[in-house]
Amino acid sequence: MTSPAAQLESALAATITEKTARGPADVLPSPQGWHPGARIGATAEHGALLAYNDDGSTGICVLENGRGRWLNLRPEGQAQDFTDRPYSVWHWMPAYNGRPAGLMGRLAPEAARLELRANDGTVAEADVVDGTFAAEITVDMISLRDARGRLESHEADSDEGRAEFERLLADSRTEMAQLKVRVYDSAGGLLYDGAAINATDQ
Repeated sequence: MTSPAAQLESALAATITEKTARGPADVLPSPQGWHPGARIGATAEHGALLAYNDDGSTGICVLENGRGRWLNLRPEGQAQDFTDRPYSVWHWMPAYNGRPAGLMGRLAPEAARLELRANDGTVAEADVVDGTFAAEITVDMISLRDARGRLESHEADSDEGRAEFERLLADSRTEMAQLKVRVYDSAGGLLYDGAAINATDQ
């Protein structure tokens, strides 16, 4: 089960089943009107698939070994602010624990292509589907090489553990901001060349 539609269907079904089993749920995803968007790690151990609904809600499917496992729902829809750059970030992931860095979101109407670029010259072309994009790139984020060890060296619920977690988040944002993004229009014209994320990206 590796097609985007099948991955979305399995993630949606699993999410509704699990939320219903827990008892009354605050928000259940609508079972109809969903469309798959861009994705990364389509058949890998870990991946993600953007999804959008005709009612305006959006979601990010967690993929495991090519199957949709969960749909993180945003009933109000994800950000679509293109004031400062021709894309909006829905989710970013730093490179740690052997996984690539990733960037996912929506392109502005005039944008057609997005590249994620590392300082060593590595370039990753984003998957673009219906105005959504998803890109991942293998890069060495030095301060995150031992992210797991840093967290495991403290009790999770201790003051030291919480402080280390906050430091790791700060390091993740700093490392991720070192990645660059280039966005092009359909004619190949450069629309943006700058940092992958900014201070407001969650």
